[in-house]
Amino acid sequence: MKGTRAAMSEKLTTFAWKHSKGDQLTLLVLTLCTFPLIWASLELPKVIINDAIDGAGFPREYFGFEFEQVAYLMLLCGLYLLTIACNNGLKFFVNLRRGITGERMLRRARFELFQRVMARPLARLRSTSTGELVQIISAELAPIGDFIGAIVSTPILQGGSFLVYLSFIMVQNPLIGAAALALYPVQAWLIPKLQAKVVAMIRVRLANIRAMAREINDSIEGADDIRSLRTRRWHMAVVSRQLYDNYVIRRRIFILKFLIKFVNNVANHLTPFFIFMIGGYFVIEGRLDIGALTAVLIAYKDLANPWKELLRFYQDFSDMSARWDNVQEQFAEDDPAGPLPVKAPVGDHAAQLKDADVDGVFHPVSCHAPRGQVTAVVAEDSGQRAGLIESLAGMRELPEGKWSGSRPLLYRSAVLVRADARAYAGSMRRNLLLGLMHRPVEEATDPEADARRAEARRTGAPDDDMNDEWIDAQEAGYDSLDAVEARMLSLASKLGIEDDIYALGLDSRTAGHAGLGWDGLRNAVLELRQRIAESEELGEMREDFIDVWAEDSYVPNANLAENLFFARPADPEFGWDQLATDRDVQRALDQAGAKIPLIEIGVDLCESLISLFEGVAGDSDLVKRYGLFAKSEIPHIELIVRKAKARGVRKLSRGDQGRMLQIAFEYSSSRFRLKVVRTDDRKERLLEARRRLRRFAENDPRLERFEFDRWIESFTLAENLFFGPVKAERRGSWASFKSRIDTLVLETGLRKAVLRAGLEREVGDDGVSLNAQQRRRIALARALMKQPGALALEGIADGESSADRGMRRLLAAELAGQSEDVGGPGALIYAAATPEAAQGADHVIWVSPEDGRVKEGEYDAFSQVDWNESRGR
Repeated sequence: MKGTRAAMSEKLTTFAWKHSKGDQLTLLVLTLCTFPLIWASLELPKVIINDAIDGAGFPREYFGFEFEQVAYLMLLCGLYLLTIACNNGLKFFVNLRRGITGERMLRRARFELFQRVMARPLARLRSTSTGELVQIISAELAPIGDFIGAIVSTPILQGGSFLVYLSFIMVQNPLIGAAALALYPVQAWLIPKLQAKVVAMIRVRLANIRAMAREINDSIEGADDIRSLRTRRWHMAVVSRQLYDNYVIRRRIFILKFLIKFVNNVANHLTPFFIFMIGGYFVIEGRLDIGALTAVLIAYKDLANPWKELLRFYQDFSDMSARWDNVQEQFAEDDPAGPLPVKAPVGDHAAQLKDADVDGVFHPVSCHAPRGQVTAVVAEDSGQRAGLIESLAGMRELPEGKWSGSRPLLYRSAVLVRADARAYAGSMRRNLLLGLMHRPVEEATDPEADARRAEARRTGAPDDDMNDEWIDAQEAGYDSLDAVEARMLSLASKLGIEDDIYALGLDSRTAGHAGLGWDGLRNAVLELRQRIAESEELGEMREDFIDVWAEDSYVPNANLAENLFFARPADPEFGWDQLATDRDVQRALDQAGAKIPLIEIGVDLCESLISLFEGVAGDSDLVKRYGLFAKSEIPHIELIVRKAKARGVRKLSRGDQGRMLQIAFEYSSSRFRLKVVRTDDRKERLLEARRRLRRFAENDPRLERFEFDRWIESFTLAENLFFGPVKAERRGSWASFKSRIDTLVLETGLRKAVLRAGLEREVGDDGVSLNAQQRRRIALARALMKQPGALALEGIADGESSADRGMRRLLAAELAGQSEDVGGPGALIYAAATPEAAQGADHVIWVSPEDGRVKEGEYDAFSQVDWNESRGR
């Protein structure tokens, strides 16, 4: 990886040439091909005027054909058109290749920076500002990528074009050429001086932007402390000052940039004065023909553009070079990202330290965790406990020979699980199997796989692809992928998250999972739906707890739109909001007599919610619960309500009517309980409109009607099973009915299929749909899936309570059950929160309260330490 270090410490031009030399040479050749065409596009108008229009001696013979004057004119005009088309076609390919080259170089630069960040030592990585890093990798590098594609072709193309135009003018008349060139030296001298000042200010601005990104990141992450300390105004003042500083810098940059533009504009408009004056004089004197003067004017008109582009390129080059150098400074301390380690040093114990330096401990540490046993780590200082646990788990970068494990593969040697364990964006299955995804074992075979790998190689990225098969069941100690899934579900059950996965499955939709066995699940659910409905006992219970969909009844637990159309949008990405403003939908509502009543309901809703939100904070639970519109939208909604009350809903604009329909569509009687559909008359009018809208709902492919004997794609598994939503008022007491249904699901063999559906559910960014306990248990499950040599815990199951002791026994039993085929029993290492929490451990590692040295032994030896005396000191 020496090349990586060089790449990220070189100048921008060196980096671009080193990694895109072939592309740049191709661009150079294409660019050179445009110059003859440019000259031809200037020469042909002169010939057309002087020879085809003003000429004599027709007919003329060319290529063995005779041309009269008009035919000759058409021939030259056709050649001119062809020249222009070829020239612009070449420019199209130049621009396309330039853009692709720039994007590839941007990808390379971003990936190399990300590699460097991920290779940082943990201590430095934890102190890295996420906001500042994202700003650098995403925003600051983006314009550099665009520029790199043009770093060779633009100066050649624009500089060459400038010389072609200037040469053409000189050939027509040297004096006119000198006049055209007169002010360019002034621009070439003055503009670089002004641009140097712009570059200096750009550096200052980038530093200020990063500081602001860091402050914003710190303010968001420390929001609890800020609100507790009541220092919000101070932090807002800091950001406000940084925004002001940025404004001042930008204002100075604007002054200089527009001064540069002013100089260019003055120079560009003075030159035509000299051309008209000198050229006109020569035409009057007969020393220059009108065709040549016209060609000179055309050439000069085009001459200004490449000069302007050259100046812009110089400005961009200065800007991008400053950005690039600034980025390099931020990563100057990073070592090159070497190859990822695969093998682990194997010793006599599950984990062992030999004369290792551990954070927080002042003496070299030598200790071990025996294979297949439970080891407690005890220290009064939490930093010492964390340092020892991380070092035993192989998380610290220690010199060779200082740490060893019991598995030859590093990814299965030891694993650390902390109390603040993360869940990652993706499915529940991916989160549980993440520990096995350390390298791809089989390449993806989808149609674009080869193209992705080829692009990765072009840009210095690894061939690894998300679509590859990443799980090697045999290497991890499993017979097959089915065995992996069985183990995953077994651990989910033992760790108490199976019911959570089951609930996710019931709340999931199977659309998009075709080909994964869901067809059988759908048929089984439909059969169970029928069985529940036909059962006298379960049918009655269903009627009691479920709002069952029926053609002739209103369902309070569904929204008004579903009640009205007896359907849902077929595409979850295309909701009622879009349908409410659709002309066809509004026309159908009008014809069914439902549009005006719905708008009236929307107005009544808004009036109630406005009074409800008065004096309530925007982030309160009340606003979230009744969030049919944002609190910031209240002034606009109030205006609509006043118009409706004053002039009637029919006088509202189409946009205002659409907004009221959107709000009305989302209203649910049982959820909001605002009683805007409080009268039987309104309900009957809605049900009558439903009957009139039936044909529209059946024929509109955007809607999926509710039919008892078919699977409803827009329903969740639970809704498909019950054919209706659970009654909100009965949700707290429906345990007996749910238990009966769960038993039926188990008896019919559906539970595993529902669990599989739950495994495919997305958990959201950072596992936002999961609570802290679920994230910890998912982390424990994915750690045990690795069948590791050692499982280290920090902040989990670290106390004296029966729950913590039970969890340690469970984890120790799972580790002890690992067969010799996978390396034998694993060790459990945990950081004990108190000395008393070490009771029951087979082996104890502790920091002596007397001399601060790390000692170890069986619990009996550890129990002789007088921790109370040290606390007294």
